[in-house]
Amino acid sequence: MLFSPEMDVMKARMMAIFLQDSDGFFDDPKESEDLQITVRIACEFFVFMQQSTDVPELNEAEYMAGTIRSGLDWFFSMAQTGGVLTGLRLQSGFGPKLPNTFSELKASYDSVFHQVLESAHSIKAIGLLLSLVQLMFLFMTVYFPSFLSFSPENGSD
Repeated sequence: MLFSPEMDVMKARMMAIFLQDSDGFFDDPKESEDLQITVRIACEFFVFMQQSTDVPELNEAEYMAGTIRSGLDWFFSMAQTGGVLTGLRLQSGFGPKLPNTFSELKASYDSVFHQVLESAHSIKAIGLLLSLVQLMFLFMTVYFPSFLSFSPENGSD
């Protein structure tokens, strides 16, 4: 992982976008914490995805999934915040086409991440940040254990 001045610059750039026309909304310590943690994990995931040339090793993927899981409470607080921001329309459910492969997920995340960095409006950037969280959830879901097979020891079901 890249935990360095480059990561700090990336986080600072994103924070500046979110705060540019937020009218002091994130001056509240709770709102500020929600935003800072969400941005930190979004940036960490971006770097993780950029450093992955192929499907990541299981231990790396599990570590990243744990990092995402650690931010759940803050992510849901950010979603509540997004729901009350003027002009922001959010969607949920099975509407959008979600990526089916790691390379599609990587491309989608990269695209949305750069849209955040290019956003001229903080409220739009918050909506895009929530889209990044959704993509992180998808990654975390893929690496959650699921049934593969069963072989009874005694030979019966």
